[in-house]
Amino acid sequence: MNIVSIVYKKELKDMFRDKKTLIAAILIPLLMYPIIFGFMGKGMKSNMDSVKKEMNVVIVDKGNSKLGQLIKSQKNIKLKESKDVFNDVKEGKILLGLEIPEDFDKNINEEKKADIIITMDNTSQKSNMAMSEINAIIDQYSKAIVGARLQAKNIDTSILTPVNPVIKSAEKKENGMAKMMLSLLLPMMLIMFAASGPIASATDLGAGEKERGTLEPLLTTQASRMSLLWGKFLAITTMGIVTSIAFISGLGISMKTSPEAFNYGVDGAKFSMEPKTLLIIALITVLLTMVFGALALSISIYARSFKEAQTYLTPLSFIGMLGFTSYFIEPKNMSMIFLNIPVVNATAVIKELILGMFNIQHLIIVLAWMLVYIVLSLSFARYMFSKEEVIFRT
Repeated sequence: MNIVSIVYKKELKDMFRDKKTLIAAILIPLLMYPIIFGFMGKGMKSNMDSVKKEMNVVIVDKGNSKLGQLIKSQKNIKLKESKDVFNDVKEGKILLGLEIPEDFDKNINEEKKADIIITMDNTSQKSNMAMSEINAIIDQYSKAIVGARLQAKNIDTSILTPVNPVIKSAEKKENGMAKMMLSLLLPMMLIMFAASGPIASATDLGAGEKERGTLEPLLTTQASRMSLLWGKFLAITTMGIVTSIAFISGLGISMKTSPEAFNYGVDGAKFSMEPKTLLIIALITVLLTMVFGALALSISIYARSFKEAQTYLTPLSFIGMLGFTSYFIEPKNMSMIFLNIPVVNATAVIKELILGMFNIQHLIIVLAWMLVYIVLSLSFARYMFSKEEVIFRT
């Protein structure tokens, strides 16, 4: 263990001395997500505030209808002129174009169906937001018309709403959206970083040492190959964990500084996890990082050069893409099959934990599989490290 400790410290020092490793493993995960979600959140908030404050709209209302007057009276409606409404909407000069027929009020008064033509750009976020605002006004106006018609016939207007849904949500409205978004993003990102985090270190400590000619001198020391393997493996795992911590920190900063990116405009969104939840998620992430670290080291040792190792290890990072299964796994009624699929099972359990579900049976199954994966991956790494034709493969 003393030799393993020496190798571990030596490899860790080398990695932290390498500026490229620090940038790739710590700085980028720590800063990338606050920047990405910062722009995303501020952009969404800016668009929403912009539409609520001012909407550039063209209204063609030859009959000067009451609906047209109602829309024009809104504070955030800014009327524009246009010779070609369709192209102006398409080019973003205006958000919406409304055409109200001359006989609109006549049809309403005669209790006939009255059409209104709305031109929008369904590829524009602002145009879609403006459409929602106008739809709300039209819906309000339609209900007022129907209500007036019923009153004229001495019919109670409550007949329009025979069912009144009283919604009781499992979470507070301001917290539910943030919780759902985190249950989609966090498992996916943790799995991706558990898979990709050890790759850079493993490439350097395996194929990199071969290329630099420093592996052979290590083998001539009193340190056994297994001691070297364990030292390198623990160093790679540590770096992978540091990368995951940097990512979680970056995500935490993002949620604090740019809550708009997580709550879809719902104000006051707050979300927190219990310490035991964080500990279990951390344990699963560490175990998964160990699996990928052992596999990455095995592949790196097999490769002839640094470049070849990068080529071989690229598919390993793609396995981390299985974290995207968080987008379609529904923990509350998922099949047990998901708990027996590598990587997917970790995603499922992490999502359960984020949503406040502590299913002991699921946790035991996944942790048991994790231990099996670690034993298999370490056995593979040991096999590769003990083969002379692999160690000296150049």
